[in-house]
Amino acid sequence: MALTRSPIARRTRLKSRVKPAVPRDVLKALAARSGGLCEAALPGCLGRATDPCHRVGRAQGGGDALSGLWHGCRRCHEWCHAQPAEAYDLGLMLRSWQVPELEPMAYRSAGWVLLGEKVTWL
Repeated sequence: MALTRSPIARRTRLKSRVKPAVPRDVLKALAARSGGLCEAALPGCLGRATDPCHRVGRAQGGGDALSGLWHGCRRCHEWCHAQPAEAYDLGLMLRSWQVPELEPMAYRSAGWVLLGEKVTWL
């Protein structure tokens, strides 16, 4: 017996769960702010920023505003997901109820900043 698709299955398309990438204009602004260098600079940092990192996870409602993103190397980005408690303490990750514009982040191991189009040192 040959398998055939029903007319309903043929017309149904699965919705993709992959969310769109960070918009190109936001990526350009993020690269301009970071100068192409990792903004976390944790121990073992690779130096070159390659990943746009969301401070509030997308699943928790994090958007693509510059205050909610930091530009990181792959190693620092992975470290945050492997060590979330420490990442929250450093402001690299935030809870869904926190406002990124008001929450400081440890910046390149040099001090605390507020993120936006530019870095504001505290």
